[in-house]
Amino acid sequence: MKKKLKYWPFLVFTIACLIYYWRVFLKGDVPFPGDLMVGAYLPWLENKWGFPTGVPVKNPLISDIFSQFYMWKSLVAESWRHLQIPLWNPFSYSGYPLMANFHSGAFYPLGFLYLLLGDIKGWDFLVVLPSLATAISMYLYLRQIKVKKVGAVAGGIIYAYSGFAISWAQFVTAAHAMIWMPLIFIVLEKFFDSKRTYYLYYLPLIFFLLITSGHFQIMVYITVLTVVYFVWKWMEAKDYKLFLATIIPGLLTLGLAAFQMLPTLELTKYGLRSVENYISGYNYGLLPIKYLTTLIAPDYFGNPATGNFFGVFNYHEAIFYTGVLAVFCFVLSLFLFKTNKYVRFFVLAAVIAFLFGFDTPLGKAVYTFNVPGLSTSAAGRVAVIFSMSLAVLSGIVLSNLEKISLKKILLTIGVIGLAYSAIYYLARFTDGILLSPNNPSMLLAQRRAVTLRNLLLPGAFVGLYSLIFLLAKKWKGMTGLLIVVVCLEMFRFGWKYIPFVPERIVYPDTPVITFLKEKAKTDVFRIDRERAEIMPPATWMQYRFMSPSGYDPMAIKDYAESYQERINGNLSGLVGRYSELERYDAIALGDFNVKYLLTVKRDSVGKLGGNNINYSIDQKRWKKVYESEATAVLENLDYQPRARYLGETGGEIKITSYTPNMIKITYSDGANKTLLLADTWYPGWKAYVNNKEVDIEKCDGIFRCIKLADKEGEVIFDYQPASFWLGLKISLVSALLTLIALFRTRNHQTN
Repeated sequence: MKKKLKYWPFLVFTIACLIYYWRVFLKGDVPFPGDLMVGAYLPWLENKWGFPTGVPVKNPLISDIFSQFYMWKSLVAESWRHLQIPLWNPFSYSGYPLMANFHSGAFYPLGFLYLLLGDIKGWDFLVVLPSLATAISMYLYLRQIKVKKVGAVAGGIIYAYSGFAISWAQFVTAAHAMIWMPLIFIVLEKFFDSKRTYYLYYLPLIFFLLITSGHFQIMVYITVLTVVYFVWKWMEAKDYKLFLATIIPGLLTLGLAAFQMLPTLELTKYGLRSVENYISGYNYGLLPIKYLTTLIAPDYFGNPATGNFFGVFNYHEAIFYTGVLAVFCFVLSLFLFKTNKYVRFFVLAAVIAFLFGFDTPLGKAVYTFNVPGLSTSAAGRVAVIFSMSLAVLSGIVLSNLEKISLKKILLTIGVIGLAYSAIYYLARFTDGILLSPNNPSMLLAQRRAVTLRNLLLPGAFVGLYSLIFLLAKKWKGMTGLLIVVVCLEMFRFGWKYIPFVPERIVYPDTPVITFLKEKAKTDVFRIDRERAEIMPPATWMQYRFMSPSGYDPMAIKDYAESYQERINGNLSGLVGRYSELERYDAIALGDFNVKYLLTVKRDSVGKLGGNNINYSIDQKRWKKVYESEATAVLENLDYQPRARYLGETGGEIKITSYTPNMIKITYSDGANKTLLLADTWYPGWKAYVNNKEVDIEKCDGIFRCIKLADKEGEVIFDYQPASFWLGLKISLVSALLTLIALFRTRNHQTN
């Protein structure tokens, strides 16, 4: 029995995960914002999907989940099921790299379970798993640094259900990256404790999991913290042999990730992320100092799930909230600062993370000096380091509570009570803290009411934690009660913010979608949509419809410029992650192989459901071929085939096979003509005419063209990016060397 009881922490983590995701396990709901997609956009909006008055929308600010992340995972899994490497995405931007965009996580080992489980169950798995795995990995790290079990369990819960982890859970990539950070620190601890170098050869394997999990900025933050952690540990040992021992594992870490990093770096060269200024309009996501209030009251500035958010930027990009218990423990940890080296490290890590995430000179410096890997993303993502630090500090404090006097606990309660009183006073009696450019229609009185209401529960938790800390000085068993209370606090936060929806509203079919699917069975074409509340970017990918439009910060710059110039007539040269229609030029869209346009039908006052179509759409060039209650499908009378002769007539061209990485075309009467394929030009594509390789030229701004010599034959376009294949060779050699070094050094050092 005693042997079984020693595993009680893992039972606690499992029960916590089951309770938090009870709707997944008991109701079969999906942790996915399908309510926003079908409840706010046509053609799904025409159906009530079993709800009396239509689908209620919970959180309107997390559309990236259904516009990007879910579909990337689905495309990757589909490619693997067909035994194809998921290198290319033909469904947006007239085609662009899939694996190289990094966020797709095409080679993430845990993602391969998606293949077996299917889209919906696979998605459930990817969302749910981190809550259990991050808790366990943090627990193991805390135990490694001699934190008692109760403290380690509390630290694991705080880390796994921190505001950052919860709000990013359905984006899947960041949450999975969080799993591996504590494991990296465990390896470093074991290395410095034992002086056995074989531990270092676990690092390439763990970093492989971190990198392939798919979040670039989180990977950079964790890598930086790892380097700092290593230097800190080495400064204690001051043994140059230990420092030199990291060189080979470090090189193997780089080599093992080469197959992912080289294509990503290539895409960065051709992509627009480095030139777009999207986040500059939001002060780079640097948070104002008044956002300190959200460390205690996360909804001080409202919450998008309740429709009253008036904070800055986006809610999940500005979440440093790690729970009221973590704030208590941070203050209490200062009393252990002199005696505990881990407290010193993680207090400094938390403070520095705060300085990088908020509008401070240090935070601004990242963007002033264009720090690679960080300056293209929002500053608030450094909260992953802040959350890690507070979770560790919480575990240490709860493990050493007996070393903290009652006087110091009373002082901490006084400090936090004073802080709470101050933020209450500011909301109740001042105006400045409530003013922001966001949500301008929200009156000051409404903002004040929201903030004061959202201070009630945090105030209750401040009081409850204060009481438990006081009682814990007399009854040690009260420390365990903190685990229950922190679960209540963080679960309430998550359940309020995160949507769970019935499976039936996860990319459901509609008559309009069915119509287009039938057409796509016998023809290769693209669709597009009116820039309105209809099929938002890039949801068409999940139905395997192709479009010249798209949404991805890793889009190809030349393509985005060509799109703006040729389709939208915009010659400003400004491009961004969104490529959407600003005009409906049938000829220009026809050149991009757009055959069908989805439009909104309105009545005379602009409401959905009439017979009027956007006046800027020339219905002489667009023919209505299908309609439903509020949606019309228009056929482009100037449509051009995907594959055609450039400036020539006559002959026949037929696409016989179209898959993401390979297109096969037969042609006749093509001697001395140029064949144009209206797909994006990008390095790595090769062309073969009757089994002979020919050069691919960029034509019409961005498309692929080849010159034909033979009168008839077969053309094959094959995507074989040299960056990937070179990287793969480096990675395979690195993997082999890592395993050899690991087993040889381990056998040598343990025998």
